[in-house]
Amino acid sequence: MVRRVPLALAFVALHACVGTPPPTQRALECNNLCTEYLAQGDLTRAEVQCDLGIQFSPQYADLYVNKGLIALKRGQKDNAKELFIKALRLNQDQAQAYNNLGYIYLGDLQYGKAHDNFQRALKVNPDYTEARYNLALAYRGLKQDDKAKKELRTIVEINPNLADPYMQLGAIALDDGSLETAAEQFSKATQLDPQFTEAWLNLGNALMESGKPCDAKDAFSSCIEADANNAPCRNNIIVAEKKCKLQDKALADVKERATGQKTPESEYSAALKFREQGLVNDEERAYKRCIKYDPKFALCHFGLFELFKNRSDEKLASVACKNFLKFASESEYQSQVATCQQYVRD
Repeated sequence: MVRRVPLALAFVALHACVGTPPPTQRALECNNLCTEYLAQGDLTRAEVQCDLGIQFSPQYADLYVNKGLIALKRGQKDNAKELFIKALRLNQDQAQAYNNLGYIYLGDLQYGKAHDNFQRALKVNPDYTEARYNLALAYRGLKQDDKAKKELRTIVEINPNLADPYMQLGAIALDDGSLETAAEQFSKATQLDPQFTEAWLNLGNALMESGKPCDAKDAFSSCIEADANNAPCRNNIIVAEKKCKLQDKALADVKERATGQKTPESEYSAALKFREQGLVNDEERAYKRCIKYDPKFALCHFGLFELFKNRSDEKLASVACKNFLKFASESEYQSQVATCQQYVRD
């Protein structure tokens, strides 16, 4: 089952710090029960077991980590912070305490302190995925997106089945204006977790900005399927649907004109419209119809050259370029002629 990266973890057992007495068997048993009850959401019984364990082993740091998590789940941030700090005084290698303390600072927008604690957690355990993800969030807060990307890519390399890192990579790309990359990353997040409403919302927004309202409408629809009460997706789908209808109508008009006026000029005009819509296949067909009506229509040969070049089909691009040079007037198409001459030489 694909999972999301949690921001704070329930306790995972570690060895006690050297110099402190080892926990008694009863303290270990109490800690295990406390952890189980925490996972079940039964905070009252979890607290009873942790307190009992502390009576057997007052210096067992892991029990204070679990007590801190209980306080955190109850919304008692200050108390939780004190408990995590106490755990670290007893065991400076308690990675969960560093991570959870950093999580509190992250929530308070104290990104520098959060960063330091996540770094300490990773120093204890470089495989601590949650701490690495939280560190990436801290870098985002510090406006250090390159460092955030490095941590997120490390997580993806270690475990490509986590949705949240892709979501954050998409958010960084969106901030950079790299809409195609952003949509790709958000799409990966939704594939891994179809219930990830934030990823669906961001995917829809990226597609809208890319001029693909019909695809955006589908993304917002999937968001609503995952959460019927998601207000941003419900609002955005209305806008996307309107723009999609307008786009479909404009496309239909272009196709109708292209079909009705069988001239190379109309086909070339239609091809340019298709390019604006990102409809590469339709654009290519329009160029080919243009050349069918007039094999000497130079601009349609150049249009094919650009398409073939973008798809890295060097053979077809070269043929299209040579055909363009054969029929083009250098004085009229000086820039295009220079481009094709250089391409053919290369």
